[in-house]
Amino acid sequence: MIPILTLIFVVAISMFITKAATLALIHTGMSRERARFQARSAFSGAGFTTSESEVVVKHPVRRKIIMVLILLGNAGVVTVISSLILGFTGQENNTSETRNILLLVFGASLLFLATRSDRIDRFIEKMINYYLNRFTDIRPKNFSKMMTIMEDYEVSEVNISENKWLQGKSLKDLKLTEEGLLVLGIIRNDNTYIGVPRGRYQIEAEDKLIVYGKGDRVAALSKRSDALAGKQEHKESVEAHEAELDEQDAEIADSEKSE
Repeated sequence: MIPILTLIFVVAISMFITKAATLALIHTGMSRERARFQARSAFSGAGFTTSESEVVVKHPVRRKIIMVLILLGNAGVVTVISSLILGFTGQENNTSETRNILLLVFGASLLFLATRSDRIDRFIEKMINYYLNRFTDIRPKNFSKMMTIMEDYEVSEVNISENKWLQGKSLKDLKLTEEGLLVLGIIRNDNTYIGVPRGRYQIEAEDKLIVYGKGDRVAALSKRSDALAGKQEHKESVEAHEAELDEQDAEIADSEKSE
């Protein structure tokens, strides 16, 4: 029974470690989905060979997090395998083997329910954020809240390879700010990153733009595959954004009058 309890304990600790690493990566500016994937990949040793991983390890803080995950993951896998072997070999009778199976199923069920609990998730996240703030140089920041503070604004990647309207043009020529879209950065084909690019930057076919703006406009931008139609769509988006600005100006004027 002790090996099975050890196995359950190790799995629980592993889940906690990947959760902590996910939050740490989020606080370095990664999206939650990407941070979760990279943390689990590094800890399990499976899948951490993608081009996206190269971008992760170039960041000094992310590199430290990934390195710790890989070391802890190797130790955890060995412990899990050892516990399974000890738990189901050398049994005196069928009763003890059945008891271990039931215990394993019960423990796995509790862990599964724990991962599905929002209350437990919030408690763990609060505790991890506290210790990250107290004992590390990582400053807890909720990027998702920051970027969705009003309506449906978001930060998203736009693949230029799927968007001919953007290819071969400079940021200045595209005039995306007139649509209410800001280009925060560019990921190039060799995984180099250009932060806050200047207007004269010429967009290449393999680039990825990091764009901030309303979700529907970012989605519309990523779907402009036709060069001619893209010009008209840009015009319509500019008009919609100008209408929103006019509405905002009217609301501000009304509030000033009421004061």
